Amino acid sequence: MYAPNMWERFRGAPVVVMAAWSLASCDTPARSAAVPAPEAEQVVSAALKKLYMTASAAPPQSAAQQKVILQMAEKASNGKELLLVMRAAVGVFPPGTGSQEPSAESKVRSIVTAKMMELGTLDQLIECAMQYSVNPESARPFVQRMFQLGDEKSDPRVWYRIRVAASRLKVGDLERQAQTRGDQLAGR
Repeated sequence: MYAPNMWERFRGAPVVVMAAWSLASCDTPARSAAVPAPEAEQVVSAALKKLYMTASAAPPQSAAQQKVILQMAEKASNGKELLLVMRAAVGVFPPGTGSQEPSAESKVRSIVTAKMMELGTLDQLIECAMQYSVNPESARPFVQRMFQLGDEKSDPRVWYRIRVAASRLKVGDLERQAQTRGDQLAGR
């Protein structure tokens, strides 16, 4: 008589365990998306290296070379790969033709910017902002992402670097906020 009651009490336990597991697994992607993989753990895939070599072998500024750079941007899956895409894109796209249609360069820049905000480390975001173009409409969210990633940093130099990046992207209010944060941490 004791055993059946015991089993009746635990009949709902598997359901509770499954519900808890489900809730825990739903939270995991949000956490991992908030913190990018450390740069030391990021690797450039063989597929991206192959595309890089294909882009290098294509005729300079040709449609074929531009298409490969766009493929690289679409395949890139971490900050290290995204920076490689931007390095590969330097000089590949001729100056604008005056067309109203988004250029291939603009598409590459948009893809890289969006992915960099999701997958890049703070240092990678700063490097991207300092060396390459970021679409003006993405400048504010790009710097805001730097703020999120730098939030726990107590080194004032980090905040001064964010300030310089915000200045280059012409986001004056965030530039001033980064300066203030750096000054507070430096004890000024």
